[in-house]
Amino acid sequence: MFDNLSKTRLLAASGLAAAALLFTACKEETAPVPAPESVDLSQTEDLFAAPVQPNPLTTDPAAVVVRVNGEEITRGEILQILERAMEQVGGRVPPQQLQQVQAQMYGQIKNDLITKKLIDAAVTAANVKVDEAEVDEAIEQIRSRMPEGQTLEEALLSESTTLDELKKNIRDDLATRQFMESKTENIAEATEEEAKEFYDANPDRFAQPESVSASHILIKFAEEDTDESKAGKKAKLEEIRANILAGTVTFEDAAKENSDCPSSAQGGSLGSFGKGRMVPEFEAAAFSQEVGEVGGIVESPFGYHIIKVTEANEAGTVAFDEAKEQIERFLTNQKRQQAVGDFIKSLRDSATIEELAP
Repeated sequence: MFDNLSKTRLLAASGLAAAALLFTACKEETAPVPAPESVDLSQTEDLFAAPVQPNPLTTDPAAVVVRVNGEEITRGEILQILERAMEQVGGRVPPQQLQQVQAQMYGQIKNDLITKKLIDAAVTAANVKVDEAEVDEAIEQIRSRMPEGQTLEEALLSESTTLDELKKNIRDDLATRQFMESKTENIAEATEEEAKEFYDANPDRFAQPESVSASHILIKFAEEDTDESKAGKKAKLEEIRANILAGTVTFEDAAKENSDCPSSAQGGSLGSFGKGRMVPEFEAAAFSQEVGEVGGIVESPFGYHIIKVTEANEAGTVAFDEAKEQIERFLTNQKRQQAVGDFIKSLRDSATIEELAP
């Protein structure tokens, strides 16, 4: 929990990371980012059940990889952060892609550490002063999030660090944040005219596809199911549907009690989704049902479902007035990110960066 504050801080104070923390662009709900390619975790071995196999990136942790204005970055520093990053990735990376992902992360971490060295030096030169009250507030926030039965001091001891070291790292992070904010304080807010120009130039971003909001109850298939056991599951779901239609139980309560889907905790609600998000059998039923109707039994590769559509939205375009504020925030953040990027580039352009190891 405290690695990011008490040890490497996982690059939280680097220019790139600080910029991301400070100036993350607003979420573009009208232009959803495609979901990453899914991985069947049931078919993916636990990549960290055994140590990652050695590769050329891990030969000598003590080797100096880069020297930045005379300050050294070792391979060990990079690998320490890489190890944590790969643990977070967990079993989501197919084994055949593991080494490629490691190499990509290694290069990104090395680049971020270079930027961090430059930002740290700039913050020190600027002699940024941090209000100690902010440090104390951050400590209290950490204390409030401690698991029941554990104190902050106990957690710090388990990480082989001290409260003074934690405060110093928080102080450094706050100084970096203040310094990076100073590089954007004169950036003008985006205007309504700029927002309208962006809206008109990017119609695809504001297209709203046909969507429905729906809930379902799933009786899941098992590998060992026979035709007879499947028939029993179908009969069970038919009985549940009959009870819902008779009014002896609500759809939501029936889902909580009977559904094999994690959505049961929300009364079966799957939220809103467009076409192409669900398996074909489920999608065809959901988009053809009337709102409020409890549909007939649908079979999919997952099992038997009954579906209730709670809302249907036709395809259309988000109006400018509805999107205006979001666009203005997005464009303002773009300007700020550009200013931070230009500043970091100026630091790199004037620095002496020596690549010493492959």
